[in-house]
Amino acid sequence: MSQLVELEKQMTELNAAAAVYVVNVDTPEKSRWLKQQTGTSVPVLLDNDLVVSRRYDMHARPGVPMGGMRGVPAMGFVIVDGKGIVRMQRSHLYFGQDAALMIRELKSL
Repeated sequence: MSQLVELEKQMTELNAAAAVYVVNVDTPEKSRWLKQQTGTSVPVLLDNDLVVSRRYDMHARPGVPMGGMRGVPAMGFVIVDGKGIVRMQRSHLYFGQDAALMIRELKSL
């Protein structure tokens, strides 16, 4: 939850550079609760079947954060350019701290 708070601090600059979404497998009710608790403005896309998570190789598996869990996406972020090419991808629990890195990468595109 704290990662969304960290990310939210940079949302104005991130949104100026790209469309930003959170992808998760929570129920709509739990997603609304999470947004309320964190105060985040980031839109949440539900990925109950892990289709998006697998497409961008962000599903839980050995060697990535939360890799021992089943049915959840890995925590982290993906930057995809306008042509659909993955430009940066990181799987880790503290992704919100990488907002400055995300901004630098987006500005370089």
